[in-house]
Amino acid sequence: MRYFRSILIIIVMIFALPAASRTIYNNSEELMDDQLKTSESKLQSSADSNEKDLYLLALRYASKDEEYKNKSRIMLERLSKNGLSDAKRSLYTLRKELKITNERAEEYLLKSAQDGNAISQKELAYIYLNKKDSLDNKTEYKFWMEKAANSGNTEAMRETAVNYFIGNGVKRDDSMGALWLTRLYDKAGRHFDDWDLLGAVYETGRGTPIDLAKAYMCYDLEGTAGIEEKTRIAPKMTAEQRAEGLRLSREWQEKNHVYTMQSLGLSRQKDGSYR
Repeated sequence: MRYFRSILIIIVMIFALPAASRTIYNNSEELMDDQLKTSESKLQSSADSNEKDLYLLALRYASKDEEYKNKSRIMLERLSKNGLSDAKRSLYTLRKELKITNERAEEYLLKSAQDGNAISQKELAYIYLNKKDSLDNKTEYKFWMEKAANSGNTEAMRETAVNYFIGNGVKRDDSMGALWLTRLYDKAGRHFDDWDLLGAVYETGRGTPIDLAKAYMCYDLEGTAGIEEKTRIAPKMTAEQRAEGLRLSREWQEKNHVYTMQSLGLSRQKDGSYR
């Protein structure tokens, strides 16, 4: 309890400063990575001088019992008043978990989205998508989803790419679909996993020039799921193209420290294991 009082004193001191809108996380993967790699004791020791750690500590408390949830709410409300868009979004999430889905809850989400938080913008887009089918709601969905994509949210970037490929809410445009998909590839890094879609785009030249070496790279990075695709396009390729595709695949794996089972010398067994 003494520790929590000291945290509140620190928060009050921090929030005496003029509020300016800020966002720490625009992607759930980045938030999850930080939550997993940081212990509660470390967060407690650094929360007095680090706003991000204070926010992560509030999220840690939100997953505990009612007493800690209340502490989390107080911390998030203080962070929210000081302009942290992440805290506003988390207050919406906390209220939703507690089944307090009133106007105040959605107001937190809207303010966070207006402050430029890409995760909130994506969440708001889905709210409009699930509302009554109308032109206004479709327009709001497209507006907030593309806002989130332009802010660098990878889930929104993928959805925007698919929307252009199939003409969902926008005029079908393969070149825009390919543009958003390659932007997603560049942004997502080790978290990118739409290899089948990107491979098909390079193989067929949908919105971009045909590049069989890059298609082969994508199918190789699918792991065992891409074996059939590699076998299918191999006859259309030269030995040099196949070698280049494998080189690009290895280069991506080494850069991102993510490896397929084949690159590790393992093969799938009948029992589903790899040896």
